[in-house]
Amino acid sequence: MGTKGTALKQDALSKGQSSEASAAQAVGPAIQAGHAAGNQRLSETVRAFLKRYLVAILVPLLFILFSALAPSTFFTAYNIETILTTNAVLIILAVGETAVLVTGEFDFSFGGTLGLTAAIVVMMITNMHGVTSGEAILVSFLAALLIGVVNAFFVIKLRVRSFIVTLGMGTLTTGVGLGVTGSQTVSNPSKLLTNAMTKHLFGVGLPFFYGLVLIVILWLIFEFVRTGRNMYFVGEGRKAAFLAGIHVNRIRAGVFIFSALCAWLAGMVMLGQTTAVDATYGGPYLLPVFAAVFLGFTTIRTGRFNALGTLIGVLVLAIGSTGLEVLSVASWVTQVFDGGVLIVAVALANILGGERIDRWL
Repeated sequence: MGTKGTALKQDALSKGQSSEASAAQAVGPAIQAGHAAGNQRLSETVRAFLKRYLVAILVPLLFILFSALAPSTFFTAYNIETILTTNAVLIILAVGETAVLVTGEFDFSFGGTLGLTAAIVVMMITNMHGVTSGEAILVSFLAALLIGVVNAFFVIKLRVRSFIVTLGMGTLTTGVGLGVTGSQTVSNPSKLLTNAMTKHLFGVGLPFFYGLVLIVILWLIFEFVRTGRNMYFVGEGRKAAFLAGIHVNRIRAGVFIFSALCAWLAGMVMLGQTTAVDATYGGPYLLPVFAAVFLGFTTIRTGRFNALGTLIGVLVLAIGSTGLEVLSVASWVTQVFDGGVLIVAVALANILGGERIDRWL
């Protein structure tokens, strides 16, 4: 009996060990599968984060890079204030272009509008006796308004592509501006503009805050106002938006006028900051504006033009170009940087936007 009992105990123990081994073999793959699934989720989360915020991360990365390369000149409060102040014009122009691109249109006329409206102010004050700064600024505002209306008329009523209309309008307004100024750089006699555009708040020029206010307003419209959502619908498909009861042409006309008025404000800012005007001053902003807006397309609200993304795009360009200047690189390097950023931005927009970006490109 003792021997038989011992054998039974050994047999039971052997079966228990076998069961535990089988359970361990069953649990092992399940644990490994769980780890694999967790790693995959983490990887997907990281990829999603980078996809949405990679461009935004470039802002601190570029700042740290140039601060390390030129700590005594780049990493200073004065330089930071200068970066923000001197890029106010770029922010304002980019806001106007963002609104236009959201609706599926282009506006290449902002540079000419900037130069012409600034020239009008200077020449009216200089050549017309008794004309005040306020009156000259009002006339320049009306000129910008007219430019926006004409752009909208040709694009909407005559159905000419916005690319062609605004490119021609930009050349036309630049030519008129050169005629008004005699193809010369003329000084700004308006103390009103100089005072308004050279004052500072917390060490930063007021024009930066003008641009920041426009960014906030555009963001609020896109996020919380029906008109903003309708602008996206128009950009996605005009026919579908029209069938949904959206006033498509009214919105399209509105963004062209808004863009022209942003160009007017940018012209007033530049005139006040530089105390001089040249009708061609707006030309060099063409590539940086589009680079900033398309960079914005790839961040925050990935695959859509958006206000906060545009601001981030401007900061990337501003920090990059200023950093290169501080390092005393040749001027052509800055142009290579701006052009390269535009190419990369459009490529990323094409990858992230898919079919949506094809409507613009």
